Amino acid sequence: MPDPDRVELECVAQEFHDEATSPNPEPGRMRQFTTRVKNMLVEAGATAAAQVGIQMAEQALGTLV
Repeated sequence: MPDPDRVELECVAQEFHDEATSPNPEPGRMRQFTTRVKNMLVEAGATAAAQVGIQMAEQALGTLV
């Protein structure tokens, strides 16, 4: 993954973490961040780590619906 994309992914992941660990996580924001992370991993390619991340994102989205 190119550095600019990696940096953006890290920022979105941090925002997701911040929302998830806040006193009142908002499901809509959680869904938004999860979808963004998943899409970025899909675009990055089919590495083993990306596949695991995509599966985790899909599972997380399933619990937010």
